[in-house]
Amino acid sequence: MNWEVFATAPDQLTAESWLGLIRNAGIECKLQPGDTVAFLGVSGLPTRIMARSDCVENAVTVLNTYLGNNDAGTSDDQTTC
Repeated sequence: MNWEVFATAPDQLTAESWLGLIRNAGIECKLQPGDTVAFLGVSGLPTRIMARSDCVENAVTVLNTYLGNNDAGTSDDQTTC
């Protein structure tokens, strides 16, 4: 199973919120390992979100629907808000 980064949230709290939205749509996703370190508390740094490579398109669609972002692509093919 290959995982692919499809979005970058501005901080860990936002990433966790986005993760919940995407999981509620039935898409398996997770935060990029290394972007958060549990014993240091919540990270204020950009946090990447990953989905299985076969679910990336659906995950981006779900995220864009909730965020109201009609421009699905950025220069590096990641959603960044």
